[in-house]
Amino acid sequence: MTDAVSLSVVLATIEPWPDLANCLAVLEPQVAAVGGEIIVGDGHGEALDPRIVAKSNRIRWIQSPGASVFELRARGVESARGEIVALTEDHCVVGPDWCEQLLTAFKEHPEAMAVTGPVLNGSTEKLIDWANFLHTFGSYFPPVNRSQTDRCPPAANVSYRRTALDDGPLAPGWIELELAPRLFHQGLFYVHDKAAVTHVQSHGFWHTLLSHFDNGRSTTGLKSGVSLSSRQLPWTQYEGAMRSLGGDPRVTPALRDARPLMLLLSCCHAVGEVVGILTGPGDSPARLR
Repeated sequence: MTDAVSLSVVLATIEPWPDLANCLAVLEPQVAAVGGEIIVGDGHGEALDPRIVAKSNRIRWIQSPGASVFELRARGVESARGEIVALTEDHCVVGPDWCEQLLTAFKEHPEAMAVTGPVLNGSTEKLIDWANFLHTFGSYFPPVNRSQTDRCPPAANVSYRRTALDDGPLAPGWIELELAPRLFHQGLFYVHDKAAVTHVQSHGFWHTLLSHFDNGRSTTGLKSGVSLSSRQLPWTQYEGAMRSLGGDPRVTPALRDARPLMLLLSCCHAVGEVVGILTGPGDSPARLR
């Protein structure tokens, strides 16, 4: 590979191999086809099989045991060589032409500084998994609700032009908590319907509640200058999630049944935000995946 590549895909994981296997099986051939690279930020230390890395000239492995996904993404983006830098998650499976669609979207929309696309739910058997998905990704469930302003594009499916990224070291959480919201509210994101990923994640009941607490605590604890406000009220969190859904009739049955659990997740997230403001992020970022 040359020093400059078309696309860098950054994956952050705190899980051991083969947790990343399904993601890579679909992603690596696409990255090779467009002349890109995959950067794996490994917070576990054994997220990859060394034999697979040795056979590939597209995978770069950054091992940092104990680092959070926020730290790992920041380090991965810093080392990325692509003109376009894309993020997804270790538990996501990208669409069959995701990489090509991202590059096409940037080419056809030179005004866009970032691109996002639909997120589908790959964990549909349990009601708590539907509640988790809709609370986090409901506005990006196809058709994407382009009119909502409550939820910025998630790290599961987002990509940036190189020029949108700061030079030098990136603070953990800056990409997710400052860059993405700023570009979203400035109207610099383009939503490309053909660049879809499927989110596959099932924590179980109690761990899902904990993950939303940790997410809320990380959201405020990693970002400076956040003060207590009405945004940390549980019903404000819940109303924002409901508004972002946009009333899509195709999710109405799941939404109707999941609403009580979505309210419970809003409570967990709101408590986490308050704790993050008062005491900082603590161990919450290290528990998220």
